Amino acid sequence: MKYIFLVICSIILPVFSFKEMKHKLCVNCKHFIPDKNNNKFGKCSLFPIRKANDYFLVDGVNEDKIIDYNFCSIARLHDSMCGKEGKLHKRKYKRQRIPNESYE
Repeated sequence: MKYIFLVICSIILPVFSFKEMKHKLCVNCKHFIPDKNNNKFGKCSLFPIRKANDYFLVDGVNEDKIIDYNFCSIARLHDSMCGKEGKLHKRKYKRQRIPNESYE
């Protein structure tokens, strides 16, 4: 009886564990900011970089802080940000289900 249970578990469990692993690509994330030329240098809106305005005394424009964003490649390298597994990835588009229609 013990062996039957082990055989059944050894057959059933691997079947359920075969899930297709899809990588979470930054291009498909809603926080992705595309680059002008290509998406290689896209940025992530989740990780802003605040820079001081060094040109205040030159041009007189008082921008307290200029905001820029980290590159997606940097965010995916560090586990404290998004990491290799894409911990903060949010899908840009939701899946749409098309109802089956019978063709007559």
